[in-house]
Amino acid sequence: MPRQKKSTATAPAAPPPQRSRLIRGDAPKAKAVKPLPPRAQKNRSLCPINLVLEAVGDSWSMLIIRDLMLRGHTSYQAFLRSEERIATNILADRLQKLEQNGLISKAADPADARKYIYALTSKGADLAPLLIEMTLFSLKHEQRVDMPKEVIAEMQKNKQAFAAKLVRNFTPRTKVKSVREPDIDPADETLSLF
Repeated sequence: MPRQKKSTATAPAAPPPQRSRLIRGDAPKAKAVKPLPPRAQKNRSLCPINLVLEAVGDSWSMLIIRDLMLRGHTSYQAFLRSEERIATNILADRLQKLEQNGLISKAADPADARKYIYALTSKGADLAPLLIEMTLFSLKHEQRVDMPKEVIAEMQKNKQAFAAKLVRNFTPRTKVKSVREPDIDPADETLSLF
């Protein structure tokens, strides 16, 4: 008698689940969102800390501000020679970003029109207290720092005065013609509506 094969029939395998393919019109409708004001669209949020970080919170922007403020660098080549060795494409991008955010200005070099001279704006100079606080934080928590001891002592002695000196030294001076008003005795002044 021939042997019969045992029936090992199993249930037919279920077909693999098909991925749903969205076809135009099949996607769920997005809720209508009110457009944000133009300034808010540029930033992730209007949180004051976020706004500062978006302007200078990357690894290089504050170093460029530092070089302008504390080291007197004003040219593209001077920034490239900094010890952190920034790449040329990153430097160009950060300089453009800092200029767009109103922290630095760029002017043609009078000695060579192909080059630019960079300077802090008033807004950029106002970052001095932030640089000082970052420096003091590092001095407190890091074992080794590379900074002249005289500068450290002056900064630690009176950080507000040190910051004010930096801001004063790096705030652009605008020449305003002073128009001398005639001396008027306050008693002679009268209020005129016409």
